[in-house]
Amino acid sequence: MAVIAIFKYEVKPGRLVDFLGKLKAAADPKFDSPTMPKSVRLFRSTVPGPDTGAVILMIEYEDMAAYGVRTAFENANGDWKRLFEARPDSPETLLSVELLTEMSPGAKADLHSVPLF
Repeated sequence: MAVIAIFKYEVKPGRLVDFLGKLKAAADPKFDSPTMPKSVRLFRSTVPGPDTGAVILMIEYEDMAAYGVRTAFENANGDWKRLFEARPDSPETLLSVELLTEMSPGAKADLHSVPLF
């Protein structure tokens, strides 16, 4: 089942272009790994305005194994770690990371075999 990693960032006012530059650098082929995400989507808060600062990055993987392979690659890659390390001059601050695992509507809710729907 699919896995989605959700990264929530606070981008400093006037620094969105710099943050997008970091994401573009992350797409460089030198950061390709044996397992790559199925999709990458970027959202920003639009209320109360476009310079609100919250940016959400959603990265989808085929399954938990694919997520694990990609995460291991990133953790072992010094250039990747330097690109996203927290520094005072970074355009963004990572606020949270959430990992979601897809469920099918027919999945069992608990050990008592109660259907979800």
